[in-house]
Amino acid sequence: MIRRTYLLRAAAAALLVVCAPTFARAQDWASSLYTEGGVELRIDERVFTLFAALNALGFDDSPVSRKDPIAKREFDPIRQAVRDVIKMDAASRKEFEAFFDKHPKPIRSYTAFTLAVGDAPTFTVDPKKLPSDAKDLVGFEALLAKFYGQYKVQTIFARLADKQREALKVWLPVVDKPLEKAREILKDKATDDSPRLVLVVNLLDGRGSGHGIGLQDETYLVVGPSEVDKPNVESAVKAYARVVVQNAAEGKVATCFKGAKELFNEVKDRNVGAFTESDYVAENMARAVAIQAAVAADKQQSALDAQYKNAFVLIKDMNRGVALFTSSNKPLDQFLCDYLREVDAGKAVQILRGN
Repeated sequence: MIRRTYLLRAAAAALLVVCAPTFARAQDWASSLYTEGGVELRIDERVFTLFAALNALGFDDSPVSRKDPIAKREFDPIRQAVRDVIKMDAASRKEFEAFFDKHPKPIRSYTAFTLAVGDAPTFTVDPKKLPSDAKDLVGFEALLAKFYGQYKVQTIFARLADKQREALKVWLPVVDKPLEKAREILKDKATDDSPRLVLVVNLLDGRGSGHGIGLQDETYLVVGPSEVDKPNVESAVKAYARVVVQNAAEGKVATCFKGAKELFNEVKDRNVGAFTESDYVAENMARAVAIQAAVAADKQQSALDAQYKNAFVLIKDMNRGVALFTSSNKPLDQFLCDYLREVDAGKAVQILRGN
């Protein structure tokens, strides 16, 4: 069912598109579209600024299309254009590197911080709005603001806004049903008080990437570029599920999952999107949910097998657990704790060591 509040937002956005002045800022109503189910699709100037800086610093996560003689990575044309135009000087680089050395946190945490601050050019911080994993990043907003002004990010973002907006349109008809299915699987029923879902398409990240960021009033699904006219819906659903599952996993994995630390030590350097034991469990379960919700039934087993071989060795256990949770009467955190007591972390460690 489409919520009334979502419908009102969509109608308001449509009215603004008709009535708005031509000189509006790049990051406003013109940067958003709304699905029939009320999901806001957005390009976000704050995220653009963060990832423009990361790319200037050498961030190059993306599929490799050629290994030799020099690795060639599949950058979206927008990403390549930004990398070509922004050349960070030594002084700016030193400032960013010093901050990162003092705050070695995953990109997801920096993305969460960036989405919690105010709009450019000031990126004003309200500590009460910061998520728990980003509270110690206060001060980073000053680096964002300096980078934004020094490298004329507003001009670059505005020049590329139309092309970025085109990347939103392919998501309009495909994202509602899988997200609704994921809500059903996780028993996360939408109400008028639920955080609204905002899907941010970030063309400066790698294809198929997805970060779930839960804030007070919004749940952000920050997804990377997709293949032409083929949005990676699985990445968006995984990002959503990660927010829900992460909340349940925090504080439960350490006490309920025997061998979690040893297992995490085996996978932490394998690019599994995890910074803690809870992260790793949440990532496996979120991927299982995404496969159930966004992958055709006849392809789900092969999708699970592919993830399993890529160091997500808990995904089959989590897939079975998701099915059991759907038919249980327990809240997710309690179910996850009970279920993890039955999962053999030692066997997973042996499988990883054998790869």
